[in-house]
Amino acid sequence: MATFVGFSTIGRKTGTNVLEDKELAIRDLLNNFYTRRGERLGEPEFGSILPELVFEPLDQLVVDAADEDVRSIIDLDPRWNLIDYRLETGDQSITITVQLSYVPDLSEEQLILNYTGTEEI
Repeated sequence: MATFVGFSTIGRKTGTNVLEDKELAIRDLLNNFYTRRGERLGEPEFGSILPELVFEPLDQLVVDAADEDVRSIIDLDPRWNLIDYRLETGDQSITITVQLSYVPDLSEEQLILNYTGTEEI
């Protein structure tokens, strides 16, 4: 029997998809990473600043802000422990590879987070 049960409509044209345990924990984490901070009504502190960093110069302040954001998002979910992560930048993009340990069964998972942007005129 599943410990955690939830629903998602991502990747579905109709209906919902039941997610359990590790799949649900991954979806919850991705939702947090891909929600811009301040985007969720009534929860101005929920979400990530990473999408806003795409056009910033990669100086120590930006690296520190990204580091704090990644760590704080993962720390919010007790189902995950951060093992390591790597931040890479490209032309108008940031890629973060996160290595995690799923606490209930101690299995490891790797998430690749891609943030891209285009200049708006």
